Amino acid sequence: MSGTREDRNGFGVATVMFTFVAVLLSMAALIVAAQAWSRSNEAKSDVKKVAAGGLLGSTLGVDLQEYKVLPTATEVKSGSVQFTVKNVGTVDHEMILVRGASAEALPKVTAAGGERAVGDVDEEALPPADAIGEVSETKPGKTVVKSFKLTPGTYVVFCNIDEKNADGTVTSHFQQGMYNTLTVR
Repeated sequence: MSGTREDRNGFGVATVMFTFVAVLLSMAALIVAAQAWSRSNEAKSDVKKVAAGGLLGSTLGVDLQEYKVLPTATEVKSGSVQFTVKNVGTVDHEMILVRGASAEALPKVTAAGGERAVGDVDEEALPPADAIGEVSETKPGKTVVKSFKLTPGTYVVFCNIDEKNADGTVTSHFQQGMYNTLTVR
């Protein structure tokens, strides 16, 4: 063996020091993780407090563009909610507002030959109480402001336009993913 007893003792001290630093760093990481978790829970609690305190907005901007419905928020306060709907796309769009758990849960057209393509939302099959209202076809660049009275629950906003293409095919805005979900508190 090479090295003196002093070298081996120095190596032992370095090992102990390294272990001590590693333990300290591990404890610091645990503390940071615990604080992040705590702040995450506080943020969730703050959202609930804001909703309960009526501080959620009663106005909502909604941009419509090719195959997207982009609300400025996904939660609003119940009561009269003013929607400012702007078509930022290049073709006509509409915004239909219905009470529903999700876009997938809405009734769909199942037979060809009607006004809508198979797979579109069957607006006539919606329960009347769930059909809240709409902003009709809006030209590109135009903005429409309309208010709806909303009770707490989940709502779906979507465009159900079928666009006839030059080649005879149809592009369904809804089936292209032009919908979003809102929660009313």
